[in-house]
Amino acid sequence: MHTLLFGQATRDKLKKSLDYKHATLAQIGKVAGAIDSSVFVLIGETCLAAASYALAILLASQTRGMGWATTVLRETFGIAIVSGLGASLGWRLYRRSLRYASALDLIAIAKAVSSSTVFLWIVVECLFRGLRIPTDVFVLDSALLLLFWGGLHFGPRIWRVQCAATRRSGRRAVLVGAGDAGMAVLKELALDPASPSRPVAVVDDDPVKWGHKPYNVPVVGGTKDLAKIAADNRADEILICIPSATRTQMHDILSASRRSNLPVRSLPCLSELIRTTGAGVVSRRDLRNPRIEDLLQREEIRVDAEETRRVVAGKTVLVTGAGGSIGSELCRQIAVAGPRKLLLLDKSENSLFYINLEASGQLDSVRVKPFLVDLLDVARVKRILQSERPDIVFHAAAYKHVAMLEMHPEEAIRNNVLGTRGLAEAALEYRVGSFVNISTDKAVNPRSYMGLSKKLSELCIHELALRARGLGRSGTPGAQATRFSNVRFGNVAGSTGSVLRLFWDQIQKGGPVRVTDPRATRYFMSVPEAVHLILRAAALGRSGETFVLDMGEPLNICKLARTMTLFAGLRPNEDVRIEFIGLQKGEKLNEELWEEREHPAPTDSDRILVAREQGARRPSILVKVLHMEELLRAHDREGLLRYIDDAFPEFRAGRLSINDDCEYTYASAPESNARPCEGVA
Repeated sequence: MHTLLFGQATRDKLKKSLDYKHATLAQIGKVAGAIDSSVFVLIGETCLAAASYALAILLASQTRGMGWATTVLRETFGIAIVSGLGASLGWRLYRRSLRYASALDLIAIAKAVSSSTVFLWIVVECLFRGLRIPTDVFVLDSALLLLFWGGLHFGPRIWRVQCAATRRSGRRAVLVGAGDAGMAVLKELALDPASPSRPVAVVDDDPVKWGHKPYNVPVVGGTKDLAKIAADNRADEILICIPSATRTQMHDILSASRRSNLPVRSLPCLSELIRTTGAGVVSRRDLRNPRIEDLLQREEIRVDAEETRRVVAGKTVLVTGAGGSIGSELCRQIAVAGPRKLLLLDKSENSLFYINLEASGQLDSVRVKPFLVDLLDVARVKRILQSERPDIVFHAAAYKHVAMLEMHPEEAIRNNVLGTRGLAEAALEYRVGSFVNISTDKAVNPRSYMGLSKKLSELCIHELALRARGLGRSGTPGAQATRFSNVRFGNVAGSTGSVLRLFWDQIQKGGPVRVTDPRATRYFMSVPEAVHLILRAAALGRSGETFVLDMGEPLNICKLARTMTLFAGLRPNEDVRIEFIGLQKGEKLNEELWEEREHPAPTDSDRILVAREQGARRPSILVKVLHMEELLRAHDREGLLRYIDDAFPEFRAGRLSINDDCEYTYASAPESNARPCEGVA
């Protein structure tokens, strides 16, 4: 055993010795390479110094004769060589890069030339006055040496620039933005012959810049003419170089880019540049595919950190589904706002682990408490509420994938409905100040079991809000009415399972991009927008209201698929095929934000509406949920589905009629795929 250990130790020692030798040799090689390069430059500079002096003497010999020139060179040529060599060594010209010569190098060359000429003139005047060398010779020598050394140092760069200016390879690119960032990118692309993109035109909305030709590339017009300019210049791609662009400006530019049907890349916003580069300096390496959020056709709602602090600062906040897309962003924004305590609840161990790690980095670990628990464990949930006494509950835990819940409708009811009811009843029992239930536009006139489960959750919240109102009016000492509210919004761009995330994954794999229907539309918002709406609702909610974001017009899914393909630097139906597969079970052609009986009204918060239900009050939903719970406990899946059909006939009727929206199928050939989306902007 000792022999084995000794042998292993010997091998380890030998390996370390070999690694050290290899590293030493590599380092010596690098140093030798640098020395060789510097030596060659030094030799070249010395030879050029000798050549410039000899040429100056020969030019002067036209008036003084070759005999004079021969004598002068014989006596002073060595001094000229020593003078040039000394100037190069003194100003370390030989150490300067030939590939990346700059104005600083030119200044150093001028100083070295001046030093060399002055030294040579002084020595010759002192030691060889009898040769009567005119001052013009030294002036000419200085000019020639400046030209020669400048050519040596700037020649490679000039050659590269000339190659870049005359090349015909690379993708023809139109740059949008002639500001500092655009010029930085343009300079790199125009002067680098190895660049994969070749700028052919610049677009900017400032008419003062039109007609200029920075780096020999013309500024030809504004962004409104982008599609025409791209076509006139036979462009292959569009590069957006405006880090300071607002969401509205970016939308306008991207709309023009879509009309050109060209791949698009863009610079990140200024805050991202500062965060990633430290100084906001840009280069072509910063160009990337536009963010998914850039697809939203409106100005993104500004997240007000101060408003968030007013809602949660100094309070104990519980977030369910804390590891999900919405829940994790909620935790981030809440943690920044300084709560007294942040409680994280999730039944996924991995998701909970990572959001706890992140939140603990923003707050100290004592103020962050993770709970690995299933909401259906009502007794455990009640113990948490009893011991922690949260002031606010944000309920983000839910199953949300329509196709999966169509296969498992009983789980949609069990998790989304029973879980919400149990948590909300516990919140009421333990006098939580505010309870915000996160819902979806699929709950409006639901056609899927996922949508139905979220609709039932909303109705449970409405009914418990009425119960809380009665508790508040009861006059019971210490009674506190929990303020319940629902928050309803559409698809969250970039969240797990979002159609945009699915499209992006399909594009990265080379396609095809599978679109349900060329007519299908959806509402979209970004994750920060969704979370900010939820936080606002916590301040606005009083008694079971349903809050809806004014999300503008719904977006066409086919347009989004084409746009995302372009944003990935590819051409739809050429590089990546778009395939129509028809509406899937439970899907609607168009989503809605409120039902006919709901009338949206403005609130005190900008762009947030409250959906007030008009007409007869719905019968008790909690009784129906109780019956569904009994069927689930008996594992009677078929009985549950029959009861849902009987208890909610409008849901059954809607599911039967939805097939009218997809009464035809789509061919998968690229020619037929392209036709429904041609010409969209």
